[in-house]
Amino acid sequence: MRQMNSRVKPNRRGAFTLIELLVVIAIIAVLMSLMVGAVQKVREAANNIQSSNNLRNIGLAITNCATQNKGKLPPGFGRFRGSAPASAFTSLLPYLEQDVVHREYMTLASQQAGAGPAIAITNSQFLKVFQSSNDISNKGTGGLTSYTLNTVVFSNANPQGDMTDLATVAPLGVNFDTSFRHDKEFANGATNSLIAMEKSASCGLLNGSPGQIDHFWGGQVVGSKVYAKIGFGPIATPASVPLVAPTQVRPGPGMADDAGFQAFTSAGFYALMGDSRVIHVSANVNQQVFNAVCMVKTNAASSVLAPWDD
Repeated sequence: MRQMNSRVKPNRRGAFTLIELLVVIAIIAVLMSLMVGAVQKVREAANNIQSSNNLRNIGLAITNCATQNKGKLPPGFGRFRGSAPASAFTSLLPYLEQDVVHREYMTLASQQAGAGPAIAITNSQFLKVFQSSNDISNKGTGGLTSYTLNTVVFSNANPQGDMTDLATVAPLGVNFDTSFRHDKEFANGATNSLIAMEKSASCGLLNGSPGQIDHFWGGQVVGSKVYAKIGFGPIATPASVPLVAPTQVRPGPGMADDAGFQAFTSAGFYALMGDSRVIHVSANVNQQVFNAVCMVKTNAASSVLAPWDD
């Protein structure tokens, strides 16, 4: 018998060709881009939740403050129930579990030096409840705030674009003691009354021109002048145009305009209503609708109010 000498050939695998390698790299690049987009969306969604929760907590603080003070709310800047002059955000601190900061402020503000040193303390206080992670103008340090209060409710704060110093109206806000009645003065009910909303903490423009304007929740002292740049108010001549200009939808660093309104995301912004309800509002809501919910002491037709909560 002849013996057959059989050999088993080894199973050799050839190397990747250049085309195969490029295809693999392209697939990995596509997957990476999809992952980055997904991560960004998840991060933005988390930031949205954080910002709406902040506004919700501010709303609960406002309601609790009114309940414990016979329906009254503090002014945008001034005395509240016999206290030293302070911003509305400072007066709300006890209802936001920030009693220590509030006591420190009131102790200093009651001394001979007045509100100046007290305001300086709040300007260094980082409080997460006043800062939105979606606000790219906010560096996340110090006493900046990503939220603004309705000056119809919280009078004597500076509304958008208003650089009037409070010291020229009344020294250090001593006479600013007006209190809004949360339980009586909402003409269209609390549900249709806007009391707070998101706004860029640091604005690099004023009416389109360069002008650095920072919004400190405790107010600001410049020389002998006091500012409470924490407010917004009705638009003097509202038009049937979007409230948020296209350039103010997620504006880049230094591009937020203090004279207008901003949306931290392309979808719009969050707003706090008088009943502590936080809603998401389209950046395209028009100025006339905004005025209807902003002028809380004025009756407005339901047809005008309805588009706000669409």
